Amino acid sequence: MLVGPTQVVARRAVESRRRSVAPTVALYAVGAALGLAVAWRFPWSGDTGLHIAVVEQLSRHLGSPPDPLVGAPAASPYYSPYSLAQALLARATGLGGYDVLRVAALGNALLITSGLHHLVRRLSTAPWAPLAALVAVLLVQGTTLLTWSGFLSLQSVAITLSYPAAFALGVTLHLWGLVAGRLGGRGGPWVYPVAGLLAADVVLDHQFTAVAAALGCLALVVDGRRRLNLVRVACWSAAVAIAAAALAAWPYFPVLSLLSSAAGLDRIQAPLYHHVLGFYGLGLATGVPALALRLYRRHTDPLAWLAVLAGLFVGYGWVTGHATWARLLPAVLLAGQLAVGIEVAEQLARHPRTRRGRLIVVAAALACLLGLPTQAGVLRYVAPLPASLDRHLATKQDWVGYGWVTRWVGTGRTVLAGTYHAARMLPAYRIFTLAPAYPEPWLRSAPARRAAQAAILAPPTGHARRAALLASYRIRFLIVHPGEAAALRRAGVRLHELGRSPRFGYDVLYRVVRA
Repeated sequence: MLVGPTQVVARRAVESRRRSVAPTVALYAVGAALGLAVAWRFPWSGDTGLHIAVVEQLSRHLGSPPDPLVGAPAASPYYSPYSLAQALLARATGLGGYDVLRVAALGNALLITSGLHHLVRRLSTAPWAPLAALVAVLLVQGTTLLTWSGFLSLQSVAITLSYPAAFALGVTLHLWGLVAGRLGGRGGPWVYPVAGLLAADVVLDHQFTAVAAALGCLALVVDGRRRLNLVRVACWSAAVAIAAAALAAWPYFPVLSLLSSAAGLDRIQAPLYHHVLGFYGLGLATGVPALALRLYRRHTDPLAWLAVLAGLFVGYGWVTGHATWARLLPAVLLAGQLAVGIEVAEQLARHPRTRRGRLIVVAAALACLLGLPTQAGVLRYVAPLPASLDRHLATKQDWVGYGWVTRWVGTGRTVLAGTYHAARMLPAYRIFTLAPAYPEPWLRSAPARRAAQAAILAPPTGHARRAALLASYRIRFLIVHPGEAAALRRAGVRLHELGRSPRFGYDVLYRVVRA
């Protein structure tokens, strides 16, 4: 059968469309699969209880939600546009906080995937660059397990994909894509107000990510400065004004007040400076050369400038001991991971390939293989693994839940939570703790609450003072280790054991028997 020229052209056009669509389909398939997997077997670990508590409280008290941990009437930065959307979803569907976070994990996976697609298409024309960047982000980080919000390694994503940091990162990627596109002449006047609102949203959702977002925008402006004129400067100034107005109008928390309380978060962020080579070695070993290559080709490359600017703040935190600035390490890693993914995709699309290009592809593939064992522990959340394999994999334990305590303690009660897991999980069941499990510099009563908890648990504390503190905070229940309970009993405190955690055997619930 003879094929005419018209049919040949049509067939080639169809094949071309398939080739151009395939990378996009593959990208979103990976993103959706990741989100569905996390939503299906969503592990409870780390800060999950806190974020469940935020949804539970805000969905029931939209007007004036209490502090999600201790129940005190106080403004809290945890009540953000992201948590408001989750609360509205809970009210509309009747879902509990845990299930809302599962839905959010899928939404955030798609948001981050689309954000990567949006941004990377502004930085590269290689069809497979967005997917290569996503793979680099998930696998090329380190050889020591790190699960921390803001970091997008595969195991970290399994736990933190529903957290505000993940949502803020997805919004940030779209913000950078908008800014890069507008500086390149794409988009219309609508970009400026949208960019302003997106920027405000990031600031309200996750302040650490907001600093990275601002540095990324600055890096893009440095790269596109020659296209700026007075009109565009005025338009971008208007975008900043819109962001400021949105921040000022937010009813739940005055975000600028966080500037004076950042130092109170240094202690909890300090571990990010530990084991630098183990946590970030693969990302740095591959990302730094890829960024250096981009900077060599283009002295104003935005990814390289983002890494440099964020790295300066990270270095400042290291030198001065202000460990809060370690939260910009994800920005440094992300810049390098995107550079690696883009470089690999461009080298694979290039014909003929250069020797340097082959080395880059091999190095990236080797980094993925070296990082895979560290991230493979995520399989534990899906199904039990053979013992021969399981003992070689590192992972965070799935805490499962803490519902056993609700047999005796009702919602709205305040419990002295003297164990690690109790303090972090009880608020998810709308049971408040005497002292917050996390630093809350904005909560004025936090120091007094911690002092009260220490005094109640200290055996030398006098009976009258302990009784006054228990009455002041309406404490009827304690969750402490058996050894602490024994010490209190020797000091004359009457405790009645009610039950203990089936998963954390040293978490024992006691009722205080009034004299």
